[in-house]
Amino acid sequence: MSLKFPVPSTPGPAAFGRAWQVGDLLDLLAGLIALGLIVLVYEGWSGPPRVLLALAFTFFVPGRAIVSNWHQTARWSEVAISMVFSLALLTLVATITLWAHIWHPLGLFQIEAWLSLAVLSIGIVRRAGRRPDIDARQAEPW
Repeated sequence: MSLKFPVPSTPGPAAFGRAWQVGDLLDLLAGLIALGLIVLVYEGWSGPPRVLLALAFTFFVPGRAIVSNWHQTARWSEVAISMVFSLALLTLVATITLWAHIWHPLGLFQIEAWLSLAVLSIGIVRRAGRRPDIDARQAEPW
């Protein structure tokens, strides 16, 4: 008598391809949010678009820059862990600048936004360099 236990499936090349595509899409989204908010701030625009982009930036962009460069976190939910890291990092930086009596919200945002864009770019380039070669015949469509 033999028992047949379920064997966990090993993700194939197509699964890795989809993971890279999701990571690239999230990095692109974070970069567009940061760039859009930078443009709105430099142009001096205010209103609902700026508020919505500021919320999206606060909850997502700096954390996505961290997750994009730290592959071990890719096993977790890439969006949720990005939100946790973003809120933690921005709270820590704001607390330190307040404590040091150098609080300047607009200047702080500009530094955070440009650093996030730079780190996102590094993550995209690093991921493109590590991307496994997938034969089109092996990849499964979504």
